[in-house]
Amino acid sequence: MAPIAPVGYWGSVTSSMDWCEENYEWTPYIAEFFNSWSSLAMVVLGECCARMNPTGNRAFTLLGRSITIVGIGSWLFHATLKYSMQMTDELPMLWSISIACYIAVTTQYNINRARFKRWLVLWTLLVTVLTAGFSGKMQFVLFQGSFNGLSVVMAYLCWRGKKELEEAQMSHVAALFWAGIKLYASAAIVWLADTNLCTYINGHDESVLPFNMQLHAWWHVLASLGLVYLVVLLMGHYCLVKNVPFKLRYIMGVFPYIHSY
Repeated sequence: MAPIAPVGYWGSVTSSMDWCEENYEWTPYIAEFFNSWSSLAMVVLGECCARMNPTGNRAFTLLGRSITIVGIGSWLFHATLKYSMQMTDELPMLWSISIACYIAVTTQYNINRARFKRWLVLWTLLVTVLTAGFSGKMQFVLFQGSFNGLSVVMAYLCWRGKKELEEAQMSHVAALFWAGIKLYASAAIVWLADTNLCTYINGHDESVLPFNMQLHAWWHVLASLGLVYLVVLLMGHYCLVKNVPFKLRYIMGVFPYIHSY
């Protein structure tokens, strides 16, 4: 399907990334139609995390709201493909994973919370300035290096939480870890395919597929769902450490949530 408009309402692309989806294919007002609307998965699931919080720890509510902000920023980024809107997507991603890191570290380790918070805020501000201050490939490398580095740290911290839940005979809650990791790994695979194999999967002349599978949109959905599993795992582990009684349930057998009783 040919683009409705060669440039579109938002003008030329200024973002450091232009994804595999054809620009302005469905409407002249949204550059990447599927990538934009799939971002709402983060908004919905972020709000679910913020509202389900049974821990009494406001940091979990802040984490959920930061995921919501990521979803809104992602929608703006993919709708416009403007560098300023790209920052409304990527910078909140750094902030949200920093909040998650604060929650996990202060739950699992007996450290000076105020001092750790100051260092984490300073690091986040530094990375924010560096990420926003560069463009092109340098900006892409800075953001991906910072975000993925903290993602590895968070995977380890979630694994530690899983082990403690298993030791407490809460294997049904600990199982959230591998479910979340599998979803997130699946999301990473489709992200890499969309980023590196676009020529072969975009439905154009050299493509091995007759249509574009919109893999970046699937990244949004799978990553959001995997993230919810891991956030609920963190909530369950926090409740265990703080002796807050809780129950784990699933909506339609897919969406996990916990509540205190």
